[in-house]
Formats: sequence, C-alpha cells, structure tokens
Amino acid sequence: MRIALAIVACCFVSLSWAGEALQVEDRRIAAIRKLCEKKAYAEAAPLARALADELATPNAAGTPEALNRNHWAVAVWSGRISQAQRQMPQAETWFQRAVTSAEVVFGPEHANTSGSVDELANFYQSQVRLVEAEPLYQRAIAIRIKAYGATHPKTAESLAGLARLYKSQGRYDVALPLYRRVFEIRQSALGAEHPETLSSMTDLAEIWRAQRDYPEAEKLIRRVLSQRESTLGATHPDTVASLAALAEIYRETRRIPDTERLLKRILATRESTLGATHWETRASLNDLIRFYLDQGRETEAQPLIKRVQEAIRVESAKLKAAAPTTAPQK
Repeated sequence: MRIALAIVACCFVSLSWAGEALQVEDRRIAAIRKLCEKKAYAEAAPLARALADELATPNAAGTPEALNRNHWAVAVWSGRISQAQRQMPQAETWFQRAVTSAEVVFGPEHANTSGSVDELANFYQSQVRLVEAEPLYQRAIAIRIKAYGATHPKTAESLAGLARLYKSQGRYDVALPLYRRVFEIRQSALGAEHPETLSSMTDLAEIWRAQRDYPEAEKLIRRVLSQRESTLGATHPDTVASLAALAEIYRETRRIPDTERLLKRILATRESTLGATHWETRASLNDLIRFYLDQGRETEAQPLIKRVQEAIRVESAKLKAAAPTTAPQK
C-alpha cells in the first residue's frame, strides 16, 4: 500500500507538463488521494466516478499519453475506494484496469506497473483467491528485481506478499526463506528498529511458532516488544499486538501464570485506551474468558462473560440510537 501511494504520487508530479485543461484533472486526482488518505471514501467516491466518466468521453482534453496516465491514477484510487466500501466486484475491475493502464503507459516491465500488479495480487489474497494471487506476486517480484534490485525495500514488499500467501496455505517451508529474505533486506536498507523491519521479525516469529520452534519465536517477539515499548510506548496498538503474540506462545507452551499476566495486561490496556465496550476490548475479554474456561476456572470467567454481554448491549443501543428513523407516512 505505501509503495503504491508513492507510485501514484510520482504520477501527479509527472503530469504537470500536460497543459491547463489536464491540470484541473490532476488537482481532482490529488483531491481524491487526500480524501482516501483520511479514509473519507464516501466523499472520494463521487469525485472518482465523475472523473472516470469524463475521461471516458471521446473529447476528453489532453494528449493520449497524459490521458492514459490519468486513467491509471483513477483506476488505482477507484479500486481502493471500492475495496474500502466492500464493493468487491467493482474493486477487482478497477485494479485490473490499473494493471492494463500501467502496461500501456509505462510498459509491462516498468517499476510503476509492478505496483499495480502487486496491488491486484494483494486484493486477490484478501479474497482468498490464492491461485490468482501467486503468479501476480511472482511477476511483481521479477519486475522489481530488474527495476530496483534484489535488495530494495520495494522488492521486499512483494516478497512479503508471496510469503503471506504461502503461510496462509500452511506452506511454512516455502514461506520461511522468503520471510528471512524480507527481514534481511529491511534490516539492511531500513535499519533494525524500523517498523517494517519489526513487522518482518514478527512474521518470522509466527512461522517459527507455527512450526513449534518456540524458543526462536519467543526470542524474536521479545526483541520486537522491547523495541516497540521504547519507541511507541506501552499502550500503542503495535505494542499490544506484540504482547498478544507473546501471550500466544506462552499459552501454547503451557506457561499458565505468564499467559494470564499478559492477557490481563492486554485487557487493561485496551480498556483504558479504547473504552470498556470497544470491540477490541471485548475480544480481549473473550481471550481471557477462554483461558479461564480451558483451565476449568469458571468462577473467574463468569464476571467477564457478564462484562462482554453488557458491552454488547451498550454498543447495540448506540447503533440503534444512531440509525436513521423513517418519518411516519401521512
């Protein structure tokens, strides 16, 4: 996602030569981008739709190359908007158009084309269409190795996507060397403390946990947790995610007191930062409930079950109060 944003940003700069008529369209693309970055997809959608309709008219202003560049940019953002709004058939169509447009504008082996290919692969993986995603990741990797080099962070992003795909298939033996490669690239290019490097360490730890190599998994997660606590703080969501990963290792290795301690800490953090009725707080309550029930400690689980039920009641009441009311017919 970050790489695709950077690619589109380059497009905005390169369109400046296309003349005043096209400058209006460029500004509208920039407006769509800014709205999407703020997650204001409902506001961005009509702008993207209007611009796409304009570009589809025979008398659209601008040179063919410049128009194709805008077709590509509109397809990229329309795909993201549709995906955010859970309009998956439309999102697929737009992401496919973005690849086609990139091939026309930049060429099939261009770095910018790899960004759209990678994004289509990510979309297919999100829809569990792994057979379609795999060759796209492989194509993106091949393009990026040629364009950027084998040790560039953009190459690592596509490698990470393919590793996630193999992990989701339970092909840990194939995923592990890819995750190692991603980690090595990011550690060398970005530094050991960079957020993406830490994410790669977490990915490696998850593979080792899945393979029951608990000492290696715990060692990596502890490193990530320590770094996130020092740079992000004890209550940051990424820090809490590392706590949850460590708690899972403790749970699987039957370290009961350590598991309970971390689950309670996660619950307290989410309750204080997100509120007692937030869905993530409820998820933490459920984790602790399951822990107690697995231990046969029903007495300790019961008050937590009541808290979950009350939180659901409160949130349901909020949704009901916020729902639009239909005016009575006369």
